[in-house]
Amino acid sequence: MSESFIQARPKKILGSEFQWLLSIFILLVILMFIANIFLNHSISKETLLLQNVKTRLSDLEVKEQAILKEITRLQLLEKFREQISTRNRLKKENVKNFFDLVPDDVVLEMAEFRKGTLRLKGMTKSKKTFLQSFQRSLDSLFARSSTKFKKRADGAYDFSNISIVEVKQ
Repeated sequence: MSESFIQARPKKILGSEFQWLLSIFILLVILMFIANIFLNHSISKETLLLQNVKTRLSDLEVKEQAILKEITRLQLLEKFREQISTRNRLKKENVKNFFDLVPDDVVLEMAEFRKGTLRLKGMTKSKKTFLQSFQRSLDSLFARSSTKFKKRADGAYDFSNISIVEVKQ
């Protein structure tokens, strides 16, 4: 080697190409390590978010069940209200129909219906008119009907009537 035109360089253990390759490799390892930490952090954050969503979903399902039960309860109450409304309307019509039977010359002071018994008190101008019109209607509606009259000073009559509905067993 004595005949070389350039001066001999000292030999390095690692060549420049190898150092460049090693530095890129180390840089890639560091980047992968940072990416791993970032991805693990992102995954744990998303896992926590997923758990929160699942918890909220289960809470919403419980609330949904409670709401469905409440809707069912309200529907039953609405049916019950409708039944009561229908019964009240029928009773109102029956009472109206009953009072339509009362002749013009009969004035009712009290009408009470309890346990299948109708008690009426009032005044009538004529005993005969009462018996021919109103008493016949009462006799057709009730199993038994009895009326007591008391003459007033002005010529009219006070009456007290008890009518009993036939009890079916």
